Amino acid sequence: MSHAVRLKWLQNSYRAVTLSDSNMKEMAGLLKSGATMLSKSCPECNSPLFQLKSGEIWCANCQRRVVIVPEGEEATAEASLELESLERALVKKISAMEDTLATEDTPAKLKEVAEVLDALLASLERLRRVRKGQP
Repeated sequence: MSHAVRLKWLQNSYRAVTLSDSNMKEMAGLLKSGATMLSKSCPECNSPLFQLKSGEIWCANCQRRVVIVPEGEEATAEASLELESLERALVKKISAMEDTLATEDTPAKLKEVAEVLDALLASLERLRRVRKGQP
């Protein structure tokens, strides 16, 4: 590859990152709280990524979690994220049903709520077994 072609490739490979003062303050706050700035950048905005103390990868510019997936494992990572999202949804529904159960007085309605709650709990249990790799 000639020097001119390589230079053009490098220019196209790196997009400029424009950060506001609030983004810079957010990044400084992450560093002060013990986060580590990584050599990787966000696939959406090209801003530097940070690894939080919890191990989570965070984009301060997009204000969201980023998952770094080894090449070739995209489908597995997407499935894992979907299962995690489904688990959160089930937990929210269980919590809502718990509130309904606490305020309901009629036996027929209590039975209906208990049946739905039982189904949600069974689904959550199966989902957690799948996430752990158990049948």
